[in-house]
Amino acid sequence: MYAIIDSTQMNKKGQEFVRVDFYFEKGEPLYDGYHVRMPARELTEKELSSLTGKDGAISKANYEAFVEKNIGWEMKDTPFNCHMFAKPATLEDLDDAVQARIKLLKTNCAENAKTGREFKPSRQLCQLTVCSAKYSTGLKEILPGTELMEA
Repeated sequence: MYAIIDSTQMNKKGQEFVRVDFYFEKGEPLYDGYHVRMPARELTEKELSSLTGKDGAISKANYEAFVEKNIGWEMKDTPFNCHMFAKPATLEDLDDAVQARIKLLKTNCAENAKTGREFKPSRQLCQLTVCSAKYSTGLKEILPGTELMEA
């Protein structure tokens, strides 16, 4: 299991949060449900508008034919869970919080894999993780796209 920082966001109270997306690795329970066929790149607005009918909908058959002919498909990992962490002082602090969440997710996913192909978070996973307040400065910047691997 691994995690990638998606973005940083601020709520109405001015508190900063870091969105982290979690992904399965090949061989893990439930991996096949989140390793899916997707277009090799996102469609542009112009391409999407050319596929949109008068009713504002896009036909699945037209979409798939367009992607097949013009873009191509590839298998990609998609996140099975995302979590908002209170923005910590350092990347190391965030990594510690992510590692703790990975342990919790692995336990939940092992149970989940016994009954289904999709991840169904348990109540305990919905709590907001708050990083330790004892850290006030940091050396590494928290940037979207940073990959956090399992320790």
